[in-house]
Amino acid sequence: MCLMKKWQKILIEIIAVVIFILVALKLVQLWTGVNPLDNITHQKDALENINEVAAALTLEMEEGKDGTVVLFIEDIPESELLNINYIMSNLNGSVDSFQLHPKLFGIRRVDFQIVRSDNSYVYDAYMNGTPIPEDRVEAQKLYKVVKQIIEIEIGDQHLTEYQRELVLHDYLVEHCTYSYGKADDDNEFRAYGALVEGQAVCNGYAEAMALLLSCAGVENQYVVGTAKSGSRAAVTDNGDGTVTPNQEKKENHAWNLVKLNGTWYHLDATWDDPVGEKDVLSHAYFNMSDELMERDHTWNHDKYESCPDMSWNYFVRSKKYFQDSYSLDAAVTQMVTAHPYGTLEFAYSQFEITNTTLQGLSTVPGLSSVYYSTVGSFAFSVITLYINQ
Repeated sequence: MCLMKKWQKILIEIIAVVIFILVALKLVQLWTGVNPLDNITHQKDALENINEVAAALTLEMEEGKDGTVVLFIEDIPESELLNINYIMSNLNGSVDSFQLHPKLFGIRRVDFQIVRSDNSYVYDAYMNGTPIPEDRVEAQKLYKVVKQIIEIEIGDQHLTEYQRELVLHDYLVEHCTYSYGKADDDNEFRAYGALVEGQAVCNGYAEAMALLLSCAGVENQYVVGTAKSGSRAAVTDNGDGTVTPNQEKKENHAWNLVKLNGTWYHLDATWDDPVGEKDVLSHAYFNMSDELMERDHTWNHDKYESCPDMSWNYFVRSKKYFQDSYSLDAAVTQMVTAHPYGTLEFAYSQFEITNTTLQGLSTVPGLSSVYYSTVGSFAFSVITLYINQ
């Protein structure tokens, strides 16, 4: 009997302790807005850096999430969270806002509000026939444009992945104008601005390229990093129709990776859309390797696929890549003779272009002038010839 009373007393004490703990946890939740049990549960899988947060949110967006996403983080500064959209792919959506909860047991809960993008609706509609909601008017407009572009540029032609990439790249560069950014125009940062309105900054070019390639069945990734602004004629809009060149510096930038025959390559449609006196189609950044892209672009190599070679580079595939001036002179003279007008593009390395390098062009009948511009370095440069009759 005494033993039974002893166990009853122990049981009551245990129950009292449990009730006390539950009440304490509830009071902590009411006071901080944080459920301590959640923090304890997620201690082992709490995200340690901003790249892990970006990857987790990107995954949610790829799965069509629209609304609240709850993540648990360790010591990640709020300033880094505020810049989350700059280091993640915004193709499928973006972070609209977030709420930080008090830190408890070494980790912090963050409630992210993510918004599904028009691109996501367009891709789902094109690939799966999923109707776009009536209230997504811009998504419906974007869908019509994307569908039309692919039908006209690709249609029922049996194009390879490389050929599909090329025609879509050329379409975008020829139909979109590079913008220097307007504070009140978010569309310039979206595929909508590039494809529907015909004006975009680098984010818009990269989004448009990713959307077109994805709908055309070409595997790709959206890349965020930085680039040397001086390499892309970075300027300040003076507001009176004129612009002022900026000093070279690293700025946030976006471009694409494209997978061809099992190998990845860099594709920067923004920098293939030259600005200035000669606004012509370029392929200077069409399927570049990591080594060459690093000349003026910076990115987190751990976050993206590696691009080891130049096998599917535009100039390599089109046999317009030269490693000695004699071969370049001969090929250019032959092509100019056949088409003595407009522009011609070539790539070269291991030698320098001078005013006398292309002296053979002076023998071509009917030419009034030939001048050129170059992009790149001794390791790999692209020359564009501007030919007048």
